[in-house]
Amino acid sequence: MDDNASTRTAPQTEVGFPSRPTAMKSTNGRHLPALANLIAFETTARTGSVTGAAEELCLTQSAVSKQITELESFLGARMLNRRKGAVAATPAGEDYLRNVRKALALLEEATMEVQSGRAAGGRLNLSVPVSLGNIWLLPRILRFVKAQPQIQLNVTTKVGPVDLESTGLDAAIMYCAGPPPRHFSLKVMPLVLYPMCAPELLPGGGTLAKAVKRLPLLHQIAALEAWPAYLRQAGIKLPHPDDGSRYGLLTMGLQAAVSGMGVALLPDYVAGEDIKAGRLLRLSDEPYVSPKAYYFICPEDKRDNPAMQTFIAWLLEQSADASGR
Repeated sequence: MDDNASTRTAPQTEVGFPSRPTAMKSTNGRHLPALANLIAFETTARTGSVTGAAEELCLTQSAVSKQITELESFLGARMLNRRKGAVAATPAGEDYLRNVRKALALLEEATMEVQSGRAAGGRLNLSVPVSLGNIWLLPRILRFVKAQPQIQLNVTTKVGPVDLESTGLDAAIMYCAGPPPRHFSLKVMPLVLYPMCAPELLPGGGTLAKAVKRLPLLHQIAALEAWPAYLRQAGIKLPHPDDGSRYGLLTMGLQAAVSGMGVALLPDYVAGEDIKAGRLLRLSDEPYVSPKAYYFICPEDKRDNPAMQTFIAWLLEQSADASGR
């Protein structure tokens, strides 16, 4: 034996975090903490106190504290700062908490699906732009649901770009120039815009040039280049083509135009009914075609999912119908 064996000390771990207890070690090759500990952590962080978590989980305060301590020992890092009367996540805890919440939500949703017998053919979580979703896509979704009742399609709306890697979504329809790396894309439809205004703004009729020189221009935030580019295309010069109110949604721009607030560039799928009803007047048949378009985008590793393949095939049919092919 080594003569110095009697003076050896055990390896030191981070202060405040003893070696992981045997009960917390993985027995199946997965490096995962106990589910009860994750729930205690999430509930305590959300309620801001051990007392609140204990009441919600129907446990004692000491039981909740023990579960959080076990989790921190397993992770080897402090997740919560405990102050008198309040508990808050540490910076490391905030990062971990975001992922824990996603995982718990997915697990809960999957459990409910099994219990209810839904989604025998799979599930797709899809995000769509608000205006395109409400006006163009959702009325057509009924066809997909009737044709594929075994697939559960969950649809949410979002303004602007969607980060599929961080949101837990399977796919999204986005207005963009193209897909990010390692993503599959399908062009659903271009954004084709026409100048429109309420008829009462031009009681005696008039040309596009007359209208844009007399009336305010209404801009879409996602396509602020549209009016300057369209006016150049039409050969019309304005001193300040960027001036005018800005709207975050196409439907908001539509309502502004119908209300007589100015001239808007709008697609037929948004303004078609108001054109037919005489609430809007199209000032030119020459369109502005945006360099961006509506794309269906999903990660490459999800493209071969059977439910995804079924939805992509259906969406191809819908986009073909929309383009008149």
